[in-house]
Amino acid sequence: MHAINKSNQGFALVVVIWILTLLSLMAGSFALSMRRDSSVSVALKKNAEAMAAAESGMELAVFMMQNPDPEQRWLTDGSVYQILRADGSQIRIKVSSEAGKIDINAANEKLLSAVIKSVTNDLWAEQKLLNSILDWRDADDEPRPQGAEKKQYDEAGLPYKPTNSPLQSLEELQMIIGITPEIYNAIQPLLTVYSGQSDVNINEATPEVLQILRSVESGQTQQIPTGSQQTPTTSNSTSTTNTNNTAASTPNSIYAIGVDVVMEDNASASLQAIIKLQTQDATQAAQQVLAWKQNQLLPSLFANGTESQLITIQNEFTINN
Repeated sequence: MHAINKSNQGFALVVVIWILTLLSLMAGSFALSMRRDSSVSVALKKNAEAMAAAESGMELAVFMMQNPDPEQRWLTDGSVYQILRADGSQIRIKVSSEAGKIDINAANEKLLSAVIKSVTNDLWAEQKLLNSILDWRDADDEPRPQGAEKKQYDEAGLPYKPTNSPLQSLEELQMIIGITPEIYNAIQPLLTVYSGQSDVNINEATPEVLQILRSVESGQTQQIPTGSQQTPTTSNSTSTTNTNNTAASTPNSIYAIGVDVVMEDNASASLQAIIKLQTQDATQAAQQVLAWKQNQLLPSLFANGTESQLITIQNEFTINN
C-alpha cells in the first residue's frame, strides 16, 4: 500500500511538471504574441501619422496654388517644395500642371517621336514604339509599319487588343507592345491624358518637357537617362521661366501633385493625385479629385538628384531658395 502511494505521488509530480511546462509555454507564446501585436500597432500608428502628414501636404499644396498673392503662390512647373517640421520629419511636394505636359492623345507624331527618342537611341525601337502607340489610339485596325494592331497582340500571346481610342489613363501605356517598365517610368512624367491640347503651355512645363520641345525645334534630341531625376541643362537663348504662374486665376486647370513624407523614426508615406481646380461658384466644389494613389509615388522625391530642384519652406510665410 505504501508503494502504491509513492507511485501515485510520483505520477502526480510528473503531471504537475507537465502542466507547469505547458503553462510556461503558453505564457511565453502569449508574451511573444503581445510583443508582435504591439510592434504591429506601433508601426500602424507611425504609418498613419506619416499618411496624415502626406494628406496635410496635399491640402497645403492646393491652398498655396490658389494663393491670391503671386509672390507666395506655388509654382506648378515641377518644382519640389520641402517642408522641415519641428518634430524632425520632412515633407516634399511636387506640383506639375497637366497643361505643361505632352498630351499622349493629342500630340502629333513629331512630338511623340521626340519623347521616345529621349529614352532610347535605337532607331528601330523608336519607330516600333511610336507606331504601336499611334495604332493603339487610332480608330482603325490597320497596323502602321512596325506598329501593332490586333494580329500582333494575338501573336504576342496577349489577352487583349488595342482599344483604337484615346487612352483613358497613362497606366494604359503599359499595355502597349514594347513599353517596358523602364520606358514607362521614364516617359510618364512627360505625358498627360488631361490637357486635350496638341500644344504645351511652356510657362508651366517642367525642364524635361522644355528639353523635348526644344529638341523638336532644333531637330536634335538629348537622351534623358532612364529613371533620372536630374534636371536637364537648358540653353540661355531659349530658356523659359515660369514667372506667370496662373494657378489661382485659371479656371478648370488640372494639376498633378506628389507628396513624399519621411518621419523622424523613418516611417514614410506618399500620395499622388490629379486635382482639377474649378471655377468658384455655388454649383460646384472648388476642386475635383480625378485620380488618387497612396504609397505609389515613383521615383521618390527624396531620391538623389532632387536637391537642385528644392524650395525649402521654414514656415508657411517664409520661403528660402
